Amino acid sequence: MLTFMKRKLPNKRNRGVILTLKGWNKLQSAMRAESENNPQNNFTIEELSLRTNLSSHTISKIQGQSEAVDKSSLQSAFGAFGLKLCECDYTRPKPSPEIDDFEARRASLKYDWGEAPDTSVFYGRSMELSKLQHWVLKERCRVVTLLGIGGIGKSTLTVKLGLQIQDEFEVVVWRSLQNAPSVEETLTSILQFVLWALRKDIEIPQSLNGKISKLMECLINHRCLLILDNVETILCSNGQVGQYRPGYERYAQLIKTIAQVPHKSCLLMNSREKPRDILPLEGEKTKVKCLKIKGLNPREGRELFEQKGEFTATEQEWEVLINYYGGNPQALKIVAAGTSEVFNGRIALALDYLKQGELIFEEMYDLLEAQFQRLSALEKKLMHWLAINREPVSLADLVKDVVTLFSKRQLLQTIKSLLQRSLIEKNGEYFFLQPVLMEYIRHRLETSVFAQQACMK
Repeated sequence: MLTFMKRKLPNKRNRGVILTLKGWNKLQSAMRAESENNPQNNFTIEELSLRTNLSSHTISKIQGQSEAVDKSSLQSAFGAFGLKLCECDYTRPKPSPEIDDFEARRASLKYDWGEAPDTSVFYGRSMELSKLQHWVLKERCRVVTLLGIGGIGKSTLTVKLGLQIQDEFEVVVWRSLQNAPSVEETLTSILQFVLWALRKDIEIPQSLNGKISKLMECLINHRCLLILDNVETILCSNGQVGQYRPGYERYAQLIKTIAQVPHKSCLLMNSREKPRDILPLEGEKTKVKCLKIKGLNPREGRELFEQKGEFTATEQEWEVLINYYGGNPQALKIVAAGTSEVFNGRIALALDYLKQGELIFEEMYDLLEAQFQRLSALEKKLMHWLAINREPVSLADLVKDVVTLFSKRQLLQTIKSLLQRSLIEKNGEYFFLQPVLMEYIRHRLETSVFAQQACMK
């Protein structure tokens, strides 16, 4: 069997060019204009690669504006849409954001990044960054929500985006809701920095309505970027997806006001679940957007592994391992550490355990357990059924097979809820679980059976 050893990646040099915001907008406008004339042109990465004769990887870098490419690649991309590349359309990238640079940017008097995660090591996400930049800077969306399962990289992606576009704003404020602060506490904290950064010597109102009014005054008259991380902590954990916990309902007033009142600012939110108030407000033609974050592809996942140590694998083994964990960055970090320690970096040995459903490290179990415990009894029951069934299943088959466990109305609502939580996948008309979730649930069921048998002895 042919294998290869991980090679040390060369230091990235500051060479090549990236699109400026003006150049990026010019290219996106040409693509949208052509799509309007011919709706069949969706311009996926693969389609753009064929049209421009550039690799998919190069297309992703051009779209993401985060990695340099040869000037000739930009000329090819522009030429494919009848555009001429001008000097104002591209620039030399800034030096890689190493930790010192990251800290310096965080320390700016206009930006309060608090305890936001470090993004000096970042993988992939070019298309996501491109879409988010378009929503925030071009469409001027008021609220943008990033959704995804725990560990998928929502927080890191938001910080990366914020650092890339922060110069477009007068003030940037990042706040974590990890410890579930009250809406009054969060608003006071945000207002303290925003008013200070804008050099406004104004006393913060005492009432909630007064605080919201003062914040909206700032968002209307100034270009501000607000980021709320870990929004799921203020949502119910008893199966009522998207509903606020008792005592936190007034966050709905804050979010709805920012979403509905015209202003020049933006609120970015990260959550494992979509707040229910967002549902009726979002849409293709509205100023409220939601983006579901998916896992890294095998190439990006392999790069993450290679930051952790030396690994031996074939291309197929890398693909199997990374797809098994759905490209979840946090899960891959756990597996990389475990594989390095237990299997001396040999991916083939780790895959042997995967085939037996035995490669769920304790940290991985804890990660999945935290989200599983937020489910209702019906949601857990459907997850159990999908794990035992193993194969993708259509809605029609689900109705036939689980009609004794659910009413049709309950089944539809449960499927919708699990989709919003990013815990089940949908491909065409079929629903299924990612392999790691399937094995986690089967492991829970086996543990429960063993416990019951032990109690009966």
